[in-house]
Amino acid sequence: MKILINENSVNTETLKSKLTENFPNYKFVDFRKNMFIASKSKSVGANVILKKNRILIIGNFPTMGGRILFALCIVLLGILIPLIIYLAVFQSKFSKFEKELGAVVQKEFGITK
Repeated sequence: MKILINENSVNTETLKSKLTENFPNYKFVDFRKNMFIASKSKSVGANVILKKNRILIIGNFPTMGGRILFALCIVLLGILIPLIIYLAVFQSKFSKFEKELGAVVQKEFGITK
């Protein structure tokens, strides 16, 4: 999900603190300077990336182990089987989580999509 913002109007710490206030049961971990990982569970999470004029919320596995396991499944089982499993099980959960975070970001900062 891409949310457009005014250039340099939001910083990572403010964004992270607002999300932490609204979702106290979710975990938010810094990953890079302008990026942090939001996790709902061990298998559902999202990368929140802050650019100059937009915020990107991308559903993903929140742990490095989950990412490596998925990549290993692609290598060992081929592309088709892991892709079917991903689309059947994880994509809808990631999409719901992205929309949940995106709605709060739009509400808190008055940002239009």
